[in-house]
Parts: sequence; C-alpha cells; structure tokens
Amino acid sequence: MSATDTVLVPAARVRLVIVDALGALGVPVDDAAVVAETLVEADLTGVDSHGVHLLTMYVSRLRSGQIRPTTEVEVLDDSGSTVWLDAHLGMGQVVGRRAADLLVERAQAHGIAAVSVREATHLGALGVYTRRVADAGVVCLCVQNGPTVVPPYGGVTPMFSTNPVSYAVPTGEAPTIVYDIATTAVAGNKILLAKRRGDPTIPEGWAADERGRPTTDTDAASVWNLQWFGGHKGYGLGFFVELVAGVLAGSSYGRTEHTASEVHGRERVAKGFTFVGIDPERFVGLDELRRRTDELVADVEGSDRAEGVERIVVPGTFEAERRNERERDGIPLPTALVEQLDGIAAELGTATLA
Repeated sequence: MSATDTVLVPAARVRLVIVDALGALGVPVDDAAVVAETLVEADLTGVDSHGVHLLTMYVSRLRSGQIRPTTEVEVLDDSGSTVWLDAHLGMGQVVGRRAADLLVERAQAHGIAAVSVREATHLGALGVYTRRVADAGVVCLCVQNGPTVVPPYGGVTPMFSTNPVSYAVPTGEAPTIVYDIATTAVAGNKILLAKRRGDPTIPEGWAADERGRPTTDTDAASVWNLQWFGGHKGYGLGFFVELVAGVLAGSSYGRTEHTASEVHGRERVAKGFTFVGIDPERFVGLDELRRRTDELVADVEGSDRAEGVERIVVPGTFEAERRNERERDGIPLPTALVEQLDGIAAELGTATLA
C-alpha cells in the first residue's frame, strides 16, 4: 500500500466518528458536534492540515487532562463593543464558535467590535470562523497565537507559534472571500500530515531540521523549527499576532506563561485569539458591499493573465469549489489515517470510519 492511498469517506460519517469519540471522553454532545463541524468543514474545503486528522491530538489531550472536556467560558469584561473571555482550557472550537457569534451580535449593535479570548486551546482552521461571521454579514479579522515552536527572524530560540491570520468579507454571487494563512511558510500540521502520509519530501522553504538547517526531507523536518513566509515580512505579521492574540488577550506570549495549564513551552496547549468585526451597514451598506465585492472579484478574475497562467482567482474560490466536490464525492483521507482513527475508535468502543 503506497503512502498516497486514500479512501473517500462521506462527510456525515466523519462527523459521526468525531462526535462519538469526543462524547466517549466526556465532551457534551452539542460541543462535540461543534468540533466535528469545524474539522469537517476544514476537510471539505481542502484544508486537510486542520481536518479530522487533528482528532488524534484532541483525544490525547483530553485523556491527559490538557484539554477540559466541558468548556466553561467566563466573561472577564464586557463593555458592549468589546468583550474579554476566559476559555479555561476548554475545547477551542466551542469557545471559537461562541466568540464568532458574539462578534456578529456586537458588531451589528455598535458598528465595530472585538472579542478577545485567553486560555483557549486549538481552534482549528480560522477560516471556518471568519467565513461564518462574513456569511452573517460582518467583515471579520481573526488572529491566534500558540506554543513556542518558531524562532524570531534571524534567531534559533523558538518564541512564537505559526500565528495564523484570517479575514473574510461578505459577497453576493461570488464565493465568500476567505483568506486564512499561517505567518510561517506553512502550518505545522502540514508537516505532521506529510509525515503521517509518508511523503518522502516537503517543498523547499517549509521547515528546518532540529538544528535549524533548512531541509526538504520529511523525516528530518521539525515542526519546532518552521520558516517565516517572506522572511522578515511574515515575521513582522507573526509578531503583530503575538501582540494582539497573546499580550492584548491576557494569554501567554513568547516565552512568558500566563496559564493554569501544567504544559508549557513548545508543548503548550493554551492559546489566545482575537476577533475584530466591522458592520458594513455603518459604511456603504451590506447590500452595496456585496455588490461592490462581486464587482471587484469580476474585475480581478477577468484581468489579463501572465504567460502560462490558466486562471486568476481570489481568496476563497478554490475552497468553495473543493467543498462542492467533496460534499458530492466524499472526503479523501489517507488510509494510514483511517487505520489510526479506527484504532482509536476500537479503544473507545465508538464508531469507525471504515
């Protein structure tokens, strides 16, 4: 069996497996459904690095007590247009969904709003949340920090996470504009997924080995030594994320720990994140924003292409197309991942993928 073998699994089946496994570990069914929806949405849109393969990590962290199965969200401050929350190391997707929905409510009430959360755990793909906000009619920005796995530009001591940034903007006929990137060249989960698939190599510029030497060898590549995209430019954005998602949120940042968790450094599960939302009704209006965004999309996609380029697209287009394909055909999962998840299901006595 080759490393590239995959199995097509219906999205509904993947959701069931996730909900069943998390439920067996004490996660309330409604919360488990939110986690499942978030992971499956990532897989449907082709963001496989943040899909169901993360279930193995969540199961491990729930078993060890690093993630608390019941998510208790505490309001630390509520000033109307700004809300500060403490997630108390509960399921990241659960507090992420609550924060996103609260952002929509407050942005529409005040014109612009921000929701900042400390002591969260892994959110998954940020684009799932920003798309949800945009589909509700609000322009959205989200940033999240995490464990110390990436050195500063020019350094060798890990100080930052992949520090992702996502934005989303409502559209009319065009697919929702969604941009979701790590400020490193790739998310660490892409390296892990490549290792799990058994890929012999990764693209140049993704990662370095444990001694900080750039490598394309998948086995040698270290998720603790990722590279910044664009050198100092990605680093500058990543530093901004650390300030807004860590320092501003009252969560951990750099090598400074502000967490109740006993897990620190590069293994740290505590994360901070911040949402900012803008209600277009306070500016050109939602309907006009949708029309103008569609107009911009048409202008960009209809512009002259460089030689050898078949198509110009805007953020969110490929994801929307992939979602249609995978909802119809199923989600392609590596056979090795299916076997691993089914092994966990057998231990828990829960539903399997196969």
